Amino acid sequence: MERPPVRLYSSPSIIALGHLLNYPPVLLYYERIMILRIPRPISAGIILFYKCSGECRHCMYACSPRWIADWMSEQDLERILRNLSGNIKGVPVEPYGIGPFNGTATGTRIGINYGLHLTGGEPFLNFDISLKAAHRLKDYGFPSTFVETNSFWCTDDHTTREKLILLREAGLHGILVSVNPFVIEHVPFERIERLVRVGSEVFGNNVLIYQGYFYHQFKQLGLRGTLPFDEYIKLADIRSLLNVELIPMGRAVYRLQGLLECLYGRRRAEEFFGESCVYELTRPWHVHIDIYCNYMTGYCGGLSLGDVRDLDSICAGVDLDDRPILAALVEDLR
Repeated sequence: MERPPVRLYSSPSIIALGHLLNYPPVLLYYERIMILRIPRPISAGIILFYKCSGECRHCMYACSPRWIADWMSEQDLERILRNLSGNIKGVPVEPYGIGPFNGTATGTRIGINYGLHLTGGEPFLNFDISLKAAHRLKDYGFPSTFVETNSFWCTDDHTTREKLILLREAGLHGILVSVNPFVIEHVPFERIERLVRVGSEVFGNNVLIYQGYFYHQFKQLGLRGTLPFDEYIKLADIRSLLNVELIPMGRAVYRLQGLLECLYGRRRAEEFFGESCVYELTRPWHVHIDIYCNYMTGYCGGLSLGDVRDLDSICAGVDLDDRPILAALVEDLR
């Protein structure tokens, strides 16, 4: 079978990663057995729990306050980190000494598609677990580590600074602040601004605002407090939502069905016949591992390639004969 080409991703949030050329996904056939070869992950996010402080309309994992308080166990976290150790790639030092990170040591700068990050749900709902996880990331020497948050907990400067300093002292390299029209429905903008400001004092340039477009838009609008989504639509051009990178999965397909159709059009199922998701399912960067140790690639929430506690078995190849849904996504959606 001819080896398929490597596709370069053009999303504005994705940095071109030249080393992806070393990870061409391939289907291997042994008589009638179809094996999907999975490369080892080079960047990942660990979902410590699905419980969240809010219920964003677009959440790909349908996180909410209604999830049970089920946290990742220390034993599972240890096995996951042990299996990931040695594979994760950090952000490279900028060439030729150019840019704001000139002189930053390899592995300490953060980037959304590099390193290892802690996520949820909302990691700050159980700060003790997140802090313990940060310590273990340092113990294993993982590069480019950060935690994602919606800023709900940033009620004052002292609390915000105290927790960030604890994370920094634990060895975490930075923080990612989620900002979009769905988060702002339940998190006052002042808390987001506080985290960006105090986070910059603690972590310097290692504060990622995702997405910066909305952060600056909200500042220009003079936003204070929260803002219902219907009110946001009245204030902003609906095309602004193209900057959210709305992925038609999770809660979005139920809560934003009309909006998705307005932005992207409506397609019949037959239009996807003949297509393959092999690249997304075998993508080695920004994979997610959840509290139940499911190994999920390409933002494909709900599609587990196996138990990450046995990562060697996954990377040895996934037998698609036992997984008809994955087989259909890989070969043909017909």
